[in-house]
Amino acid sequence: MTTARLLLDLVNSRRDPVARMAAAWLGAGAQAFALADSGGLLAWWPNSSPPPQSGALVAPVSINGRPVGELRVFGVNGDHSQARLKADALLLSQIGSMETELNEMTGELIDNQDQLLALYDLTQSMRSQLEVVDVLHTLAQSAGRLLKATAAAAVLIERDSPLLIHYPQPFLDDQTLLNLLAQCRISGNHLLLNAGDPVNPLPTGTAGAIFEPLYVRGQIKAGLCLLRDTPFGSPDHKLARAICDQGAAAIETALLYQETLAQARLQTEAELAKNVQLRLLPQTLPHVNGLDMAAASLPASVVGGDFYDCQQHPGEPFMFAVGDVTGKGMPAALLMAMTRTLLRSKTRSLHKASPADILGSVNDDMYDDFSEVSMFATVFVGQYASHENLLYYANAGHSPVIYCPAGGEAVLLQADGTALGVLPLNLCENHALYFYPGDVLVAATDGFSEARNLAGELFGYDRLLRLVESLATQSAQSIANTLFQTMLDYSAGHGQDDDQTLVVIKGV
Repeated sequence: MTTARLLLDLVNSRRDPVARMAAAWLGAGAQAFALADSGGLLAWWPNSSPPPQSGALVAPVSINGRPVGELRVFGVNGDHSQARLKADALLLSQIGSMETELNEMTGELIDNQDQLLALYDLTQSMRSQLEVVDVLHTLAQSAGRLLKATAAAAVLIERDSPLLIHYPQPFLDDQTLLNLLAQCRISGNHLLLNAGDPVNPLPTGTAGAIFEPLYVRGQIKAGLCLLRDTPFGSPDHKLARAICDQGAAAIETALLYQETLAQARLQTEAELAKNVQLRLLPQTLPHVNGLDMAAASLPASVVGGDFYDCQQHPGEPFMFAVGDVTGKGMPAALLMAMTRTLLRSKTRSLHKASPADILGSVNDDMYDDFSEVSMFATVFVGQYASHENLLYYANAGHSPVIYCPAGGEAVLLQADGTALGVLPLNLCENHALYFYPGDVLVAATDGFSEARNLAGELFGYDRLLRLVESLATQSAQSIANTLFQTMLDYSAGHGQDDDQTLVVIKGV
């Protein structure tokens, strides 16, 4: 602002006090009273005609130590008049300084109020943003506006993948911004950059830059960089810090939302996989002359690696199978589906195939797939010929399989071959046993024998054998229900460690 404008603004804002000052001089015998600067007269009294250009007492007027003009009085002289004029000029100088300081303070208050409102708007805006890229864009744009920056950039590293947002356009290359973030990570503090910095050179015409770190989940994972044509001071740093604190909170909220969304999506997919897997298992068991049957599966997680199957084709023996793919969760479930599909396919395509033939053919097809993922599957396959009362079976590493003859002692049918996928050649052989009314066969998975109580003690084979003996007179469904309930009671408080699947057949 020019000196003339400062003095003129003072006259306009304080016209009454200045007019009274002029009236006092005119009442004391002065011919005229005027305010002037180097460019000439600004105001005078009486205002009928301008006073002469010479012959006046003069006293300078300054505002905050800056000369802005002078007072002139015409028609009087002497030391007393000069002293009085200097006193009036000093009073006017003080009034002008106070007026200027008040205007500056008012301007600062308005700026501060604007900043507070902008910070509030920024907070409200980022609260509603659930995408990280939107938060970073708002952060760069709002910070640039609040700090009067010529350009701004926000950078975030999440899962080692950088995300960079420039506003309004790139001013530093991405690698330079990543290097600045790395420096903040090492120092744990913000960076103040100046023109001519040899380590971090700034674009031509830039006076200064500031790089403020953002703490996301307790670590420096993001940063805000601002450039402008004037240097950044301490108030700028404080404001940038406040903006970054808001930005960090918004980023954490957005990341949490994205993670929650991803978990919900995975949960939905897992539930869908569970429904698909359960639908793959037989929904109803076939009617077979001479047999009472029950089957069920209870995965330890949403999906599992256990399966059972039952097939009855005209002119063919009734076939059933129980299997257990190593591990739990989605990998086991995928291999389970493949193994079960192949078992069904081989049973249909291999004419009059024995249980050992079926297992050998499945092993031939699945060995490379199992080896690739270092997994395997134990499988028990049984065939029942009702006209012979014979049960043929082959066991590829599966346990427990319990046979309890009517009124007799329950025993384990041991496996004589390795699990599918362990060796390129299947070694299990066919076995046969007479199966009469009252005889019971329980083909289960190790989720039963390896169920644990709170003390970590396994249920074990001996308990399982004695339990089957005690239930042998009951129906197949009652035997299955009691086995599941017993495992639930035994493991109460411990949780289910492994999938539990069984097929119960009883001669009738």
